[in-house]
Amino acid sequence: MGESGDNRFGIDDVRLVKAELMTGQTGVRVTGTSIPEMSDEQIAELKGLVSEYCVAVLPGQPVTPEQHIEFVSRLDPIMFTPGEVPHSQWPDINEVNLASTSTLPPTNGFHTDTSFVERPPSYTCLLPRKISSHGGDTVFANQYMAYEALSPVMQNMLKGLRFKHNAAQLKRLDEAPMEPVSHPAVRTHPITGRKALYITQPQRCSEVEGMKPKESANLLEFLYAHCQHVYAMYRHRWQPDDVVVWDNRCTLHTGVFDHGEEERVMHRVMCQGEVPYET
Repeated sequence: MGESGDNRFGIDDVRLVKAELMTGQTGVRVTGTSIPEMSDEQIAELKGLVSEYCVAVLPGQPVTPEQHIEFVSRLDPIMFTPGEVPHSQWPDINEVNLASTSTLPPTNGFHTDTSFVERPPSYTCLLPRKISSHGGDTVFANQYMAYEALSPVMQNMLKGLRFKHNAAQLKRLDEAPMEPVSHPAVRTHPITGRKALYITQPQRCSEVEGMKPKESANLLEFLYAHCQHVYAMYRHRWQPDDVVVWDNRCTLHTGVFDHGEEERVMHRVMCQGEVPYET
């Protein structure tokens, strides 16, 4: 399986791992192998599955932080979000430690990771170090389906449009890019060749290039609501030793902050993708 567009890899193409769909088109469960022992060919199959079905769940994987980092580095080169705080012991890891309160965390809402840089992450890998006894799920939204559900008229209107992405609400804003970054409204996936809507939460995607402010606001409001259709989602309920990988080029995600005051500690590692493009 190559790394070029129009090279879709479906569930029936799997040969080296076991895979089953979690919903009709979004989410796949991958078993039959231990992450530290995965061959290059199995990694290639996993990437194909994640890129086609947006998110993969690998259950029963008690990996160490070092193994977590090594695994992600085999997908693409490691990157870290500028402006976030690295783990004190493993600087490639971003530790997400949240307890739900009456004030929801500022990152609440569907988003793609770190879209405010020239080369946003391709894949994100998240695993739990401490899960709550209830709640705290993560929901994923398929942006291939969001784009494909638009009318041909709307798809044609979006062709060539670009959105400005900014680094709002980071812990260390002084370390983040100061100027917004422009990305296409619709991006072509380099592996599958499919087109996906490329938008994120309103705080970080607030302008359509070339449009008047009201035009821009109305279009972004419509698209952000449109990208959250429940038929295109997979909701993951965390279990100990789960490893979840998703493709930021075709997927939005959000945490569900309904776990009360219990701690929810997650380790996140990302890898760098290409400059987004549309064909």
